[in-house]
Amino acid sequence: MHRRDVLKWAALVGAAAVTATSNAEGESSPNPQTNPTAVRRSNQVTNVNELVARYIAAWNERDAKHRHDLVAKTWANSGVYVDSHRHGEGHDGIDEMIATAQRTFPAYQLRLVSKIEAHNGYVRFSWAAWVGGDSELAPLYVAGTDFGVVSSDGRFQTVTGFVASVAAPAAPQ
Repeated sequence: MHRRDVLKWAALVGAAAVTATSNAEGESSPNPQTNPTAVRRSNQVTNVNELVARYIAAWNERDAKHRHDLVAKTWANSGVYVDSHRHGEGHDGIDEMIATAQRTFPAYQLRLVSKIEAHNGYVRFSWAAWVGGDSELAPLYVAGTDFGVVSSDGRFQTVTGFVASVAAPAAPQ
């Protein structure tokens, strides 16, 4: 992963996603001992910041081809996403699940709102999105915490989401 790609994703998901230490060449270190965001799974080292950035970018991507490409780069071939309202299996199933969510809530954009915590092939992070609503007086704010398992190829094998819908925070006056 090139540093410029990581920076581009950071702009999409916020600075909290990019906390990896750098080596002399300016690239993130894949070594779990020197990079707290690297995860070793089998013999594969994954930078979870990059993985989570792609995950958030996939949920936000409106172009069908680009979204499907992001899904394929983010989930293993047999990857699974599940929460209390959605379920997708494999690249096509996950892509269609995201497309359905986008059709249901056309204005939403996910944003990372926590640190990315990772160890032993497991990842946890929280996100939030304003998704509109039926009334200007009661917009819907969605927030969640996702737990992922990183496959041996460095992509998500599973992501389990815990999602809460609440009234949006009051707009600043």
